[in-house]
Amino acid sequence: MGCTTPTIWGKTQSPWQASRRRRIRMRFTARIAVIAVVTFLAGCCAIQRLIAKHEQLEFPVQLAKKKLNDPLNFTEVNEHVYALYAISDGRNGNMGSNRVRVLVVAWKNTKSDYKCRFPGGTIVDAEKPYEMAENHAMPFGTYFINCKIPKNETVGSFVKFTQGNSTWVDAPVIYNIPKKYKIKNYEHKLTICLPYFFGDLYTTELLVEFMELNRILGVDHVVVYINETEAFTHLSEAIAFYKKSNFLEVIHLPIPLRDDQIWYHGQLVAVTDCLYRNMGVSRFVAFQDLDEFLIPQKPELLPRTAPLLMLMETLLVDDIASIRVPTQYMHWKSFGELMTLRNTMRQSSIDSGLTKCVLRPEMIFEQGIHHTSRVIQDHYNATNGDENVIRLYHFKMKGGSQEDMRIVRDYGDRLTQKYREVMAKLSL
Repeated sequence: MGCTTPTIWGKTQSPWQASRRRRIRMRFTARIAVIAVVTFLAGCCAIQRLIAKHEQLEFPVQLAKKKLNDPLNFTEVNEHVYALYAISDGRNGNMGSNRVRVLVVAWKNTKSDYKCRFPGGTIVDAEKPYEMAENHAMPFGTYFINCKIPKNETVGSFVKFTQGNSTWVDAPVIYNIPKKYKIKNYEHKLTICLPYFFGDLYTTELLVEFMELNRILGVDHVVVYINETEAFTHLSEAIAFYKKSNFLEVIHLPIPLRDDQIWYHGQLVAVTDCLYRNMGVSRFVAFQDLDEFLIPQKPELLPRTAPLLMLMETLLVDDIASIRVPTQYMHWKSFGELMTLRNTMRQSSIDSGLTKCVLRPEMIFEQGIHHTSRVIQDHYNATNGDENVIRLYHFKMKGGSQEDMRIVRDYGDRLTQKYREVMAKLSL
């Protein structure tokens, strides 16, 4: 009677049986704990391997960007060829490695007798000119002239360049892209390239709205190109405001040709420069215009902060180099401030032809206005975006039959507040 025997399911146990059952339960509990710890550690290892895989993706990184505060000016080689600058490209891929690539605009019937001369005096015949895909049979087009770097030569701050019997000119080496190695930290996460302001469409109100809505979406850097033939003094105060915060970078890039000589104001030159300018600098780069906005279609699945950036981090993974975003035309009938909130009617159809792209710049060799023309490795993929996931809202006077309140609903309050704050600082 000195020891009470516990019962299980109504059966009396001896002290020995009770002790044995306690030991069994303790061993069982210990095993469960060990399994839980092992499972947790295995999960941590898997996550760590995933992170390591992501961080250790080997991409080329841009080392040198020279004279970026100066205007980019073409040098006339002859009446048919104008050279902008050279790129030292060490990337391995389907366009050959260790090349100097001179970016030129040239008459379409120019003979292919280009040459490069390196600092040690070695003269190299250029390979066949690489014609950009979107020259559209205009009299002048955009080309890369590729010269293989001799083993006994190094690339300095410039290479000598010529065509035919023309005088040698200096092509400054602006971008230096070495062989692949790790990029752990980008200066920017999501950059928008705006290839050329032109015409009388652009206002301070539109520029501020564009910048603030994209900042809400997760953009942290915008590069805009200005042709010196266009004057945008009415935007100078807003441009200075965003430049001061390093959110906006303005590139002066005059094209030495008339508009009827080259496709779409020479925009392909600006697109190409913005691609190479951001290699190793920005993790993702989007190409669009001031009246276009990349809008996620399922924001409820994304964080409220920087939803577009978070979406790109889920879409542009592994061998996905570029996404073509389908276009949704929004009828632009009400002008003035906050036009994205005032114009909510859209066309019923989606345009999958005149798309715009978001990409990982290190994986691209040539980018067009509406599509990625060439990746640098054959196993990289340029894919079509899903209209149910992301769309390019292009505000244009094209009519509309369906209402789309997504921008108003998802970003309207924040956009209105930020817009008012900036306009007050600009005293407008």
